Amino acid sequence: MSLLISTQSYQNDEPTLYGLLIEMDDTNGNITRTLRIDTPVETSRSEERLKPGLRGLCQYQDKIFVASWNAIFIVDKVSFKVIDSLSHSWMSDVHGIYVNDDGIWVTSSLPDALLLYDFSGAPIASLWMSETFVYQPNKPVDKSVDWRYRGKDFRGFREYHANNVDVKGNQVYLTGRGENSHGRVIRFNKDRFIENKGVSDQELELVVQGLYGPHDGFWRNDLFWVTETMNSSIAGINEKGKVVIRKKVFGKDDQYERYSGIRGVLKVLKKRLKGKGGKMVTHWTRGLCMNDQHIFVGQSTWAGSTTSKGRVVKMSKDTESVLDTFYIDIPNYPEPRIYQVIEI
Repeated sequence: MSLLISTQSYQNDEPTLYGLLIEMDDTNGNITRTLRIDTPVETSRSEERLKPGLRGLCQYQDKIFVASWNAIFIVDKVSFKVIDSLSHSWMSDVHGIYVNDDGIWVTSSLPDALLLYDFSGAPIASLWMSETFVYQPNKPVDKSVDWRYRGKDFRGFREYHANNVDVKGNQVYLTGRGENSHGRVIRFNKDRFIENKGVSDQELELVVQGLYGPHDGFWRNDLFWVTETMNSSIAGINEKGKVVIRKKVFGKDDQYERYSGIRGVLKVLKKRLKGKGGKMVTHWTRGLCMNDQHIFVGQSTWAGSTTSKGRVVKMSKDTESVLDTFYIDIPNYPEPRIYQVIEI
């Protein structure tokens, strides 16, 4: 099997104006194929900027669907070439996507929305988080605006920050990062959502809150798995919303400690003075997939770090121990940041 990785690239916080879709051998980390997709960032507002690169990623039938800031590209799995693309005025700061027979599910994080499109790019149903109980007070969204060209510095909607969607049976699960440690997962009925072209407050169920910057989000072996970017960890959540597994992720060739605030810094420095190591963690966790034997976790460097590369950590599914660390090192593609990882 192979891993498929969507990536962005920066150098000294300056973005590369394209993204690479990377196919990687999941046994040894060798990069077997790459696909460059240009992702322009034009905007009429000088104070706002769009982020280039590739984002949400999903395989459906014989096609790969990969998102940019404001578009979905469709890639032929065999030829590894873009065969089509679609966009819509509500797509802005697209994060995770999910594709099934219902259509293309898109998290549009700038207007804080979950959108379902048909395969021609026409909207079927929508959920605007700022218009729900999550926001107090509610904030209506101007749906006539072309959100595709609003930039990252817009801060009108962020209390949920919808960033990943997964469908299990007839339930839709929406992951949101939230502010501070208020990361949450909400679920609702899929059929009613499609039939009514939306969902009411009464139909939204809070599954879990208190996650540390959750991204990703999918069901496997009766657990809902997320990455926690603020905690350099992965977490497994059961049907009752309890976090039953939480594990910090380290590479095989290093042992970093995540620090938070002055107490965390002092803790690391104290260990160093005692000769016990205590290196500060240099990677944040985003991008997660697993099979019957292994867990694969994407990790990227902190902004402005040029001392280490983005990497995929391979772990044993049974023991959760680190088996290997695969680094992404591509010429002229500095500071690669991993957005999503799937297995194909």
